[in-house]
This record gives sequence, C-alpha cells and structure tokens, in this order.
Amino acid sequence: MDKNKLLANIWDEWLSSPVKSKSAADFESSGLLMGMRYNENSNTFTTNRLRAARRLTGPGRVRLWAMTSYSEKFNLELSMITRKNHKPAVKFLCPRESLKTPKSLSASWHWLKGLWGSCGGLYSPKAGYYLTLIISDKKISELANKILALTGLNWSAHRNEFTLRNHEDITTFLYNTGIQSGALALEDTAIIRDAKNRANLASNYDSANIARSVKAAREQIMLARKILESGMLESLPEKLRELVELRLSQPDATLEELGKNLKSRITKSAVKYRWEKLQEFIKNFITEENTKL
Repeated sequence: MDKNKLLANIWDEWLSSPVKSKSAADFESSGLLMGMRYNENSNTFTTNRLRAARRLTGPGRVRLWAMTSYSEKFNLELSMITRKNHKPAVKFLCPRESLKTPKSLSASWHWLKGLWGSCGGLYSPKAGYYLTLIISDKKISELANKILALTGLNWSAHRNEFTLRNHEDITTFLYNTGIQSGALALEDTAIIRDAKNRANLASNYDSANIARSVKAAREQIMLARKILESGMLESLPEKLRELVELRLSQPDATLEELGKNLKSRITKSAVKYRWEKLQEFIKNFITEENTKL
C-alpha cells in the first residue's frame, strides 16, 4: 500500500473508531483537550487540527464529548477562528482542572489515543516510520512522561517531544489505542519491506560472489599464461600441471566447476588450496632460478 494512503487510512480509523464506555470517552476527551494549546485566563483550548475538533463534537457516529461524564457538567463551547494568512482554528471553553488523568494502564491507552490525535503524528521518511507526540505545555509534558512509562514502550524523549522509532512499538501503540486495522496494515508493510531487504541482501551477496569469482579467475588465468609462456609447466607436479591446463581451457569456470572437472574430483576449497600451493611453487622456482644466476 502507498505510504500516504496508509497514513490517511490510519487517521481515518482514529477519527471513526468506536468508544467502548463512558470512562473511555472521559479519558480520550481529556487527552484530546490536554494536547491542545491552553489559555489559563480564559479556560480555553485551541487547535488547528480540525479532525481533533470533529472527534470531540463533530457529526458522525462518534460524538465523543456527548458520551462523556463531562457533558453532564460542562457544555463544551465551540467557536471557529479564522485569521488572514492563518489556518482555521477551533476553540473550546472548558476548565482543565475538571479533566481526568489516568492512573491505570487501560485508562492510559484511552488518554494517549486522544493526546496523539491532538498533538501527535506518524511519519514515513525514506526508511521505516516514526511516531511522535509534541506537547507544548510543560505540565502536560511532565504528565505524559509519567503515563508513557506505563506503556512499557521504548520512548525517546527530547524536551517536549516523545518518539517511537521501533516498528513493533509503533504497531503496539496503534493497536492498543484502538487503531487495529492500521496496526495490521503497518505490520504488513514491515513484512514486505523485510522481504525486499532480504532479497536485496541476497542479490548483493550473489553479485559480490560473482565479482570475487571473476577477479580470482582473471588472476589465475594470468598466472597460468605466465607459467605456459615461461616454460615452467613441465616442471610442475602433475596435480598442479593438470589444474593450470584446465584453467587455460576453461577460463570462465568457477573453482567449484574446476574441481568437478579434474580427473580426481575435489572440492572448491581443495582447488583454492592447490592454487595457493601453485603460487608458492612458482615463487620458490623463481627464487631458485635467480640464485643460480
């Protein structure tokens, strides 16, 4: 699946995912609002993420705020803000002190689902994915740090930014926040990418082996020709002489193929050993000839 389409599907699933209970709605709404910019003087939350506003109060099967216990005490006032050269923003009026904070792992996942919707992201650079939470408010950042520790995931923290880079951790986060289809789709992309990486590694390994074989064959042919031209061929032991003659007659053969085509078949490693012995023999032969001179 195309990465952009996958990310869009994940956000669509987040927006339309069902709410299982009033308690779940309470904590998700709390996380959603706490991830927005907050003005203590006016008790207002502001966001440019229209999907976050839609999740709270918009049309559709899920109207999160209406399902919460907060709705019985507070009427979440919504107003649209539009400024020239600015993205449209949505403002909610609600005292932050009235919002619940999670104490258990189950409640934490609902809270994090809301928080991620209002200040989080899932990004796909050239390789892999990473999931982030960027929290502007210092108090909420400190609270989030404690709650994230409950998840057992490998979060990296830098100031007010929290990041998951491990693929398994990201899918675990998505699955536990109710974005299960997205988690499975993301897992599929990881499997496909891993298969491609393995295929590329195998291809690179094969290419490297071929390159080494070609280089070795060239060096052996050059050596064999020097032996033939210098008249040293008859001075070689029979097994080495046979190997030189075979290499000259089969310049494209691999070491394994040379071993199979000798009168007494030998392994690839044995052929390699004989070439080393041949090089040693030639080196000693040249030394002896120079000594005579």
